[in-house]
Amino acid sequence: MISNYRTALVTGASSGIGEAIVRSLTEHGLIVHAIARRAARLQKLENETGCIPHVLDLRDTDALYHTLNPLEVDVLVNNAGMGRGFDTLFKASREDIERTLETNIIATVHVIKAIAPGMIKRGCGHMIHIGSISGLYPLTSSIYGASKGAIHLLSQNLRKELVGTPVRNTEICPGRVHTEFFETALDDPDKQKAMLDSFELLQPSDIAESVIFALKMPKRVNINTIEIMPTEQAVGGFIAKKIQ
Repeated sequence: MISNYRTALVTGASSGIGEAIVRSLTEHGLIVHAIARRAARLQKLENETGCIPHVLDLRDTDALYHTLNPLEVDVLVNNAGMGRGFDTLFKASREDIERTLETNIIATVHVIKAIAPGMIKRGCGHMIHIGSISGLYPLTSSIYGASKGAIHLLSQNLRKELVGTPVRNTEICPGRVHTEFFETALDDPDKQKAMLDSFELLQPSDIAESVIFALKMPKRVNINTIEIMPTEQAVGGFIAKKIQ
């Protein structure tokens, strides 16, 4: 058992980072509620890990509260996210803008609202938010970067709101991870391949290990932010292009 935590909830659990976190938490003895939209994927994950599946689109706010309010959760992992409109803001469709911001920001806030009061009341809990280096540094995706920048400040402000309670709060900001993210974010197969094959990416299990690291720290320790990058990737510098 990790820090006497018994139960966990992971959003975006049907693949990639979320799936890896579910597997890791169940291996460490936690009862894990796994939330995602894809029923078949969740059924497979349940069969393999013993997690408790909940088929749910987090953009359906009424269904979100109906599903989450009854749960007593010690560990919350806000992982669900998408990157539609990833290329540029001015080329993005209205639908892509709404889907990304509703999933990455609005749904995350509602999940916290549904779960955090119970943690505070019981005097036990740890919230972990999967952010991104896109929320820490200026990169070439305004919509996705804005959504993850919001998560970064949300997490920073939650730390202040939670002072005086035993509930801990952590943000994990990965660089590029080998998941299905780019298959859904980008329509061009060549761009998808370029994102996945240009260097050795992080694996979902790497992020799951960082979650376990934060959870295992003594109760007196709060890991505020973890920035985790592929060895072959770095951020920084400036960009300049002559106007054509």
